[in-house]
This record gives sequence, C-alpha cells and structure tokens, in this order.
Amino acid sequence: MWEIDETELMRYRCHLGHAYTEEVMAMALDESLRRSLASGLRAIEERVALVQSMHARASSRGLRSLAHDWARKAAEFEREAQDVRDTIRRLDTRAQKPRDSEAQAETAAE
Repeated sequence: MWEIDETELMRYRCHLGHAYTEEVMAMALDESLRRSLASGLRAIEERVALVQSMHARASSRGLRSLAHDWARKAAEFEREAQDVRDTIRRLDTRAQKPRDSEAQAETAAE
C-alpha cells in the first residue's frame, strides 16, 4: 500500500492499483478483517464439532481419560471461538457508529 499526499486529501493505493481515500481505506480494511475473522471462526467451530464427536466416541467406549481430554479441548476451542465472536461483534459495533452519527447529522440538518 502506498500513500499519495494530495495536500488536503490523503489517498492510498493498493498493490493492484486501486486508490482509496483514508476513510474508504479504513472501511475496506475493517471489512477485510471481518471476513478473515469470520473464516477463522468457521474453522474453530469445525474444530469444536470434531473434538466433541471424538469425546462422544471415547465416552461411549468407556475411555474416560481420553474422553476427558477431548472435553477439555472442546471447551478450550469454544473459548477461542467466543473470543473471535466478541472481536467480530466489536468490529460490527465500531462500523455502525459512523453510520449512526451520519444519520443523526442528516436528521439534525432537516
């Protein structure tokens, strides 16, 4: 990414050549981050489902120690998934605030 200083306006150009204002670039980066986090969350949720299945199989076979280990892993992965969900929620909240401010400004102008 390159900065292009146009005196009163700072723009950014990505490696593909697209140019963005500061505000649009920030929004694009936030959206890219959100998509990446959502993809990571899906992978973690798949891990949770897998180890829960492994826990159930170990439990049904009477392998208590192994079942306990898988249950512990499932809980750990679920905590990780919740951390990612919380991060996505914060990003969504932060993205909503500028829109709320714009709507309030438009209402006040009327």
